[in-house]
Amino acid sequence: MSNALSSKWAESGGLSAPFWRLFDRVGPLLLLATIILAVTAIRPSFLTSANLMTIGLQASVNALLAIGQTLVIVSGGIELSVGTMMSLSMVVMAFSTLTFGVPMPLSMMIAVLFGVAGGAINGFLVAYGRIPAFIATLGMLGIAQGTALKLSGGYAMYGFPDWFDFIGNGELVGIPFPIWIVATVAVLAHYLFTQRPMGRYAFAMGASEESVRRAGVDVRRLKLRIYMACGVTVGCAAIVLASRIDSAHPGIGLGYELDAIAASVIGGASLMGGRGSVLGAISGALVMATIRFALNLFGMEPFLQQIVVGVVLIGAVYLDTVRVAQEERRTKVRARHH
Repeated sequence: MSNALSSKWAESGGLSAPFWRLFDRVGPLLLLATIILAVTAIRPSFLTSANLMTIGLQASVNALLAIGQTLVIVSGGIELSVGTMMSLSMVVMAFSTLTFGVPMPLSMMIAVLFGVAGGAINGFLVAYGRIPAFIATLGMLGIAQGTALKLSGGYAMYGFPDWFDFIGNGELVGIPFPIWIVATVAVLAHYLFTQRPMGRYAFAMGASEESVRRAGVDVRRLKLRIYMACGVTVGCAAIVLASRIDSAHPGIGLGYELDAIAASVIGGASLMGGRGSVLGAISGALVMATIRFALNLFGMEPFLQQIVVGVVLIGAVYLDTVRVAQEERRTKVRARHH
């Protein structure tokens, strides 16, 4: 190999550079398509519009949480309380309507505000309290879970108005209404990720927080706003899930935080920060919903399904680790050749 070719090969990091760039763009969608084709090959009856709509419906709550989780992960943080904060928002919504007679639309707004409040507390602890995100949000996980159980007495709360059922179970032009909600949130979140300073700074902060600070950005305020934005998706997810199950269950959200993280990572978000997308988050949620749907179709027990999801998550994190290592190697190679 000539010196010129050797230099170009080294600067590009070999075949890995274009491979990882391509994987970033189409990897999650390619994985989703592969799973669908594999299941269809085993069960030809799987690939129907009704099943695909069901998968989309089942993925809707996790997709909403994953969008907010991805924004946090992109910035270099983590949010472990999204599931229990969703439960708390759901219970507060039911409590305000069923106990105090607050009109349902206003109670739905209160649910979103509680999600934002939880995000604000997490953001304040991380940004201003300098508590590691893992610890701060893990503590909030327990606080939200305990508060939801206390408010509800540990029981599911029923009695929502009939029209509320449409939000989680209705259809608009043949498409489940939760999918329309996810699409709307996704468009707004994509605009935030790509067109607004907060989204751009979040990516930059995930890559190098110090560089963003030196650029004159108030990093603490930025973190606070990022966690609050995640709280909006938590509140929306609470409304959709409460409508789907026609109740407010104080314990149903526990475990959703892992699903949201898994969907984000499967969708291409890096736990190291600086990488992720709205489309990737939704693709990851669809991948997980498709896997669960297929496993149900094959008659696998729910407990074993959790094992499969755990294996998928570990595999996604491993690929992310390999990708980061490859990027570091390419950076060192470029530094030596310049």
